[in-house]
Amino acid sequence: MKATHNRAGEITYKWISGYTYSITLTTYTDDGASIADRCKLTIHFGDGDSCQAIRENGVLDISSAECPTSFKGVLIKTSPINVKKNVYSCVHTYDGPGLYKIYMFDRNRNSGVINVPNSVNQPFYIESFLNISTFLGPNSSSQLTIPPIDDAVIFKCFYHNAGAYDIDGDSLSFELTTCKGENGLGQIGVAIPGYSYPAYGSGGIFSIDSLTGTVLWCQPQQAGEYNIAFVIKEWRRSCNGAPTLIGFVTRDMQIIVNTSSNNPPQFSIVTNTCVQAGSVLSSVITATDAATDMLTITATGSPFSLSVATISTSVSVNASATFSWATSCSDIRKSNHTAYFKVIDNSSQVQLSNFLVYDISVIAPAPQNLSVVAGLNTMQLSWNKPACHPTSGNKIVGYSIYRINSASSWTHAACERGVPASSGYSFVGSTFAENDTTTTDYSVISLPNNSTCSYVVFARYSDCSESYASSPASNQLTIGIDEKTKLNYSATVFPNPGSGVFSLKLATQKNGVFTIELFDLNGKQIKQLNTTFVNGSMDLELDLKEFENGYYILKIENEENNTSYKPIVKLDQ
Repeated sequence: MKATHNRAGEITYKWISGYTYSITLTTYTDDGASIADRCKLTIHFGDGDSCQAIRENGVLDISSAECPTSFKGVLIKTSPINVKKNVYSCVHTYDGPGLYKIYMFDRNRNSGVINVPNSVNQPFYIESFLNISTFLGPNSSSQLTIPPIDDAVIFKCFYHNAGAYDIDGDSLSFELTTCKGENGLGQIGVAIPGYSYPAYGSGGIFSIDSLTGTVLWCQPQQAGEYNIAFVIKEWRRSCNGAPTLIGFVTRDMQIIVNTSSNNPPQFSIVTNTCVQAGSVLSSVITATDAATDMLTITATGSPFSLSVATISTSVSVNASATFSWATSCSDIRKSNHTAYFKVIDNSSQVQLSNFLVYDISVIAPAPQNLSVVAGLNTMQLSWNKPACHPTSGNKIVGYSIYRINSASSWTHAACERGVPASSGYSFVGSTFAENDTTTTDYSVISLPNNSTCSYVVFARYSDCSESYASSPASNQLTIGIDEKTKLNYSATVFPNPGSGVFSLKLATQKNGVFTIELFDLNGKQIKQLNTTFVNGSMDLELDLKEFENGYYILKIENEENNTSYKPIVKLDQ
């Protein structure tokens, strides 16, 4: 019987269309003449169905009688053991929405894992979770870009990062979990009996950063092989709702602890940043090593996998790399993009590595050429679309308008989307289409005549992200009457704003019958309030409690039908 072999792995998936997904199983196994080797493995889809997936990476394995179309896998590590990466995938169509646990198990793990009792007889088990939801939309899992076989040194800090990024722009969180396998009752997919997290000694730590995903183990106490597992969760939120768990991937990985005097290299600190879509971001990443080993910096993450970022680096003692990213409109999203930088030394004892996580927010440019024209009792706004208005994917779904009742020169900070409360601006209203770039602000009727009103506008995108706010535009308000002929009466509404019951005072130079109607802001008559004869002056009560909070137009017209007064009444119940 051949020796057992499984050391690490994970399952990821990508949405194709409808309820169809491509599911990929990646394992990392021992390689050698007497080692078990799987040209195919079974992937369970979580709906009672499964597939026999054929290995698809490396060179064609023409010697395989069992799997004549399979490939051999790719060797990724040769010292102190030979480890190869194996990739298997299937396409599966689910019947419909639901919660699905995708999993695999294979016998067995490699022998001698210190924190997995009797590891040679424990099956290797990994799982991922898929939430197919009518309301949340299609989902692809996080993708992991850094291999899960890593070296550590006794009594020295160890670092690892999976280099996870999300295709859909969902937020990721990270948490430790136990390695899973089989219990004494033959149950698969449960915590391995007797499993323990790696020991770290007095004053040490074993943890994972919930935001960056960096594993920290300070400090290994005993040389040997250890397996740990962590869950990468994806969270999706509506524009105004709480985040919903839409999927997760579990990585089971192996740490090989050696005896050595080597120390891991260190990165210089880099501050997370923001960039306007369409601009070029350039950053210099540096690393040093106390033993003056030669260092190599590599990079991965969403700027490289989903966009066109580049890194220019050379092998040197004090290594530096220039990270350059010419961002585009397709890079706009609510969540950050994350670049992962890995530095590894060339020590002749044990090569150690470290990681730098660099979060970058790509923000849409602001709407342009905001114009504010003062109308009678209104402000009329128009603007041009931002430079970024994609025709597919993350599209503009409307604009939000904010006002401050004074002159203003406020402008957004470098990482400030939309309009923060600290700006002093208040929300006025929204439009709900990309080309809906005009609006009228009727709410200014409650302001004193000649007030200065300043406005800013920002675009909203389908993933709930917001553009930068526009430059402010201002004008002076005119409160008055709209007359076709010279008015021979006056009308006053108070209190305005009010809680639903208002007083209307009419004073006329010429007695007559007056009609009073209420309109919404779309010009639709929603109520005829009164028809009354006025002789001199009269006070009328207007009960508008039946209507929702908002702005309305009160129209008063005399029997000659050639004059009208249209104050706007604000309800504030």
